[in-house]
Amino acid sequence: MLQFLGALDLPEALVYLDDIDDRLGYVLPKNVILRRDPGGRAVFKFIKYRTARPLPGGGVGAGLVFMDVELALTPEQDQSVRTRFAQHVTARRGPGAPPVEPDQVTLSKPAVTKAEVAVSVLSDSGALVQKVRHAGVPSMYGNNVVAISAELSQFGVPVFEAAMSGQGAGGVWVQYHLHFAGRVPPVTVTGTWTAQKFYSFMQDLNVDDSFCGDDEVTEKIEELFVNSESRRVFSDPGTLETSDPEVAKMLSTLEASVTQQLDDMIQRNILEAIPPESRDISKWRDEDYEKIHREVTTNKIADVRIEVTRNQVFGIDVNPQNNIQSLPSQGYNWPDYMQMVDTDDPFFRQLNLNILVNADFAQLPIFSVEVKIDYPPHTSQHGIQTFTFRRPEDLGKFTAFMDGATGEFRYQYVVNYVGESRTFTSPWVTDTTTDLVINIDELGLWLVDIELGDMNFEQVKRAVLTLEHPAVNGGAPLVQRFQIDERTTRLSVKEVLLQPVQPYGGSVKYFMQDGREFVRNLSGLTGQRFYVDDPFSANRTVQVRTRGDFERSVDTIFLDLSYEDEVNGYRQTDSVALSKDKRFLDWRFPVIDERAGKVTWRTVTTFRDGSDKDSGEQTLTGSLLLVGPASDTLTVTVVPDLVDWSVIKLAKVTLHYTDPANQIEDTETLVFRKGDSEKTYERVVLDRTMKRYEWQVDLFPVDGGAAVHARGAGTDEVLIIEIPT
Repeated sequence: MLQFLGALDLPEALVYLDDIDDRLGYVLPKNVILRRDPGGRAVFKFIKYRTARPLPGGGVGAGLVFMDVELALTPEQDQSVRTRFAQHVTARRGPGAPPVEPDQVTLSKPAVTKAEVAVSVLSDSGALVQKVRHAGVPSMYGNNVVAISAELSQFGVPVFEAAMSGQGAGGVWVQYHLHFAGRVPPVTVTGTWTAQKFYSFMQDLNVDDSFCGDDEVTEKIEELFVNSESRRVFSDPGTLETSDPEVAKMLSTLEASVTQQLDDMIQRNILEAIPPESRDISKWRDEDYEKIHREVTTNKIADVRIEVTRNQVFGIDVNPQNNIQSLPSQGYNWPDYMQMVDTDDPFFRQLNLNILVNADFAQLPIFSVEVKIDYPPHTSQHGIQTFTFRRPEDLGKFTAFMDGATGEFRYQYVVNYVGESRTFTSPWVTDTTTDLVINIDELGLWLVDIELGDMNFEQVKRAVLTLEHPAVNGGAPLVQRFQIDERTTRLSVKEVLLQPVQPYGGSVKYFMQDGREFVRNLSGLTGQRFYVDDPFSANRTVQVRTRGDFERSVDTIFLDLSYEDEVNGYRQTDSVALSKDKRFLDWRFPVIDERAGKVTWRTVTTFRDGSDKDSGEQTLTGSLLLVGPASDTLTVTVVPDLVDWSVIKLAKVTLHYTDPANQIEDTETLVFRKGDSEKTYERVVLDRTMKRYEWQVDLFPVDGGAAVHARGAGTDEVLIIEIPT
């Protein structure tokens, strides 16, 4: 009989040994594979199809998958398992035993007594998979075959095809739930569970009815709830060594199985809660009892014990599972197993065209729109079809068999206006769409809704709006003028053009409260809605940024900014002081025309040494203004490592830097004593080519003798102090 201990764990399968015949093995494959027919072909079929009309889900195609899977080994895997199992048997028989050949061993299968199977295709994504069918249980004999079929959505078809025709996992996940029995080695695994619910209730009532004084009633209630629960799973390996990985693995499997069974039995034996006792004693009081004593005790106990004893036949649950490998990964050629079907038979193929007119007939001077459709296969037999629209919700549907032609058609529309004998007829237009929408801009009307926008009438007295449409049909341009003041609510332009509307322009002339007049030109307008804003509806921003060393060199930068629009007589100014505490500024101001006007600036820079520099008036190009002197840094590191401090008590280093062109002169003294590390001299230089400095070293001996002096000049970034020779 199959025994659990000592199973041979191979890459392809788990081989359980027999407790009597050492050449008999029970093979549990680790992977689910596609079933092969007697000819060695996979039992698999993939069909993708497309339809002439949309499916209920909205798609125009779908896919079908049919396959058989099984928990089995391929012929190559079977031979590999036989070979290694024979080697294992030979090794177990010990030295000197004749070798066991692969054809001398027998491979069987565990006797499965209960089984279920779960299947998932493309993670059961609702957008990709419409339906998956399988029995829910395998065949329960042979290789436990499971027949699977699936219906894929239009989006799932290419995803499944890519997964199953590539390398690796093929998008189908299968999990077996198998239960089979085997002999347990000489160990004991025990699972126990004990639960108790205890309830105690005691009630005393004493009533003292007094003839002379007040009545007295004394009531005492004691109530106790106790819930306890204990659960334990433990194993006794007997003589087996728990340090043996095989023993530990077997014990872990048995403990997991006992735990599962224990949990199942606990669910069936869970104690219900004990309800509290009622404290109502009115029925006894109604009978004039003066002393009442009640005691109620309820005790519920549940015990569950499972024990797998020595040499007992015991069932375990295993769950082999994996993602089915793609066809190429299993050695099959994908094109041999897929088929494309086009259900769009040319005989049934149709052109389905939806027609709409996007216009508010009730508010516009449009009486009707007639749309003509010319589709040659249909026109040759039935003539040109005309659809009439009088409401925006009217929907025209043109349907015709294509008879081998393409979906290209021609359309023309005629606009009939209210109170107008003239009509607008569009040219014939060729299109291939299935949703034809005639928009309002194509109906030969110039429509503009005019509303007040951000207008400040404390500054603006009134305005004159002029809108001008380009000339149509060789005539003069169409011009509309409107007076705008604080009483204006809404104005509109409704002109019949008898041709599609074009981009239009115009101007807004502002009359200010202070007597000034501004003109804002308009061009390239295409919207149906126009807002009249005040002349300062646009803004301009100048980003001011500083440079320079504000720590050691630059003190303050005084900046004057000016914006001037000569055309409109408009000017804005600002002044600011920039320092190390205020290094940047965004100057934002309203303008009449953001494309007009210029910005000028001037800076006076004061330095920490008392000097200053005037930039003069400059014109800004762009929106970024960078002010302050361009600078670099002179850094000199003085290193005292070569000073012999046994003879030198103190070292003084003096560094001197001059830049006559920029009126810079700077001197700094560094003092070193025994134990001091390197020190740094640093200053800002305005001329990057002027980094030469002078230095002098004064060394004072320990014995108080005469100081030793050395001097020089250079541009090195490191100055090493040493005793002159």
